[in-house]
Amino acid sequence: PGVDLLSEFSEGTLVGYRWNDAKNVPAAFPFGFGLSYTTFSFSNFKSTCDGQVATVSVTVENTGSREGAAVPQIYVGFKSLLPVLRQLRGFEKVTLAAGDSKVVNFALGPEDWSYYDEEAGAWKSALDQGEEIEVSVGSSSADLQGTASLGCHALSEK
Repeated sequence: PGVDLLSEFSEGTLVGYRWNDAKNVPAAFPFGFGLSYTTFSFSNFKSTCDGQVATVSVTVENTGSREGAAVPQIYVGFKSLLPVLRQLRGFEKVTLAAGDSKVVNFALGPEDWSYYDEEAGAWKSALDQGEEIEVSVGSSSADLQGTASLGCHALSEK
């Protein structure tokens, strides 16, 4: 498609799961979707702040009767991302025997709540702008099993 090897992408930043989330349209196979012969639960969703790093943790438990792998994902959202509601900031594959559980930790830093301000021609911190940072953890962008505000406003100070 396109003319003279040029194509126009009119969706802007709303590509893939970002479009589905922003338009509230379910995807047949959401970003992160995978089939498994077992089931998993996510619990004990927590966030802590230490200096310039926020740590978000979640316990992943294999609640099924077979060994299997889960891929918990962490998403970050804030007002300046609009129309994007949230963006993927990390994931980790965890293989667990039936009945086993593991705590998965995600480290977030200033780059995870920054955005490019086209008018200013510079990167800005959503925290410095006084915006609330929302973090979510789930098995896919359409299956978020924990969401909380990241209350780490001291992290934006240098």
